[in-house]
Amino acid sequence: MPCRRQSPIGKCLSKYRDVKHDYKDNINHLFFAFRNGEEKGFDFFFREYYAALCYFAFRITNDKMVAEEIAEESFIKLWERHANFESAGALRSFLYTTTKNACLNEKRREASSRKRESIVAATIDEDNILQKMIESELYHEIFIAINTLPPKCSQIFKMLYIEGKDYLQIARELNLSINTVRNQKARGILLLRQRLSMTITATLLLHYLSRL
Repeated sequence: MPCRRQSPIGKCLSKYRDVKHDYKDNINHLFFAFRNGEEKGFDFFFREYYAALCYFAFRITNDKMVAEEIAEESFIKLWERHANFESAGALRSFLYTTTKNACLNEKRREASSRKRESIVAATIDEDNILQKMIESELYHEIFIAINTLPPKCSQIFKMLYIEGKDYLQIARELNLSINTVRNQKARGILLLRQRLSMTITATLLLHYLSRL
């Protein structure tokens, strides 16, 4: 396996939160670029799925650092096999399957070291895994929508919900009043409701059907 500095991951990690997904119509072009080993193709898919995979892995492992490491390893494995994929859908499936397997292996390792095999039995529940995958896809859609918000609104949303900062921290860092931060958050929620209503409805319906 190549070391991290030989892959595009480090470069992507430093900038993926700031990109706007305004080139989604070019997904086929970027998929072929990825398959041909071009970093711009990798860059696109990394920024599309990294946050969702981190969330997915965290929901299984309950460890943020481990989740991020697993997500990065999944992309390293993806890059090593870049010429083997036939479609963007196959690429996405590979990422989720690889991440899921790595998370379950981590839980098995924990169970073995602590001699608590019941952890594994509770974790390897396909309905539970499906629920977490659906949640991560919703997170993915929300993350993309956040990048379409007006710049200041988008920045505040990321600081609140991705970086975990509070109103006072954001107000100090951006030299704004707390009221302005609150207003930008309210504006963002309104815009996201307008842009995500159909996506969220479909996701919740799928979530409901999976539990029948």
